[in-house]
Amino acid sequence: MTVTYSGFLERFPEFTPHPSGIVNGAIESATADVSSDIFGTQTDRAVRLLSAHIVSIQLSQMGVMIGATDGKVYGEGLDATLYGQEFKRLSDSASDASIIGFVV
Repeated sequence: MTVTYSGFLERFPEFTPHPSGIVNGAIESATADVSSDIFGTQTDRAVRLLSAHIVSIQLSQMGVMIGATDGKVYGEGLDATLYGQEFKRLSDSASDASIIGFVV
């Protein structure tokens, strides 16, 4: 199965008002970083979580750039969002998380 824009928004409706380009770009990036060899049946879940993390970071940074008063990221890397933290938990339970293509 593949993560789609509509499927992503069904799971994370909080991203509905945001530009589709941001969401689709995040899905594309996350799909490139998440391997079914590692996540198996949880691959789509991992893609959705990493996509949500990417969108959250981008929107937060956009808020900071346009002067939002509370657009700060409160952690580093994947710890910066709840989605990233959940992705890390999923990664830790994956069969060989040591070969995931980015720093967690």
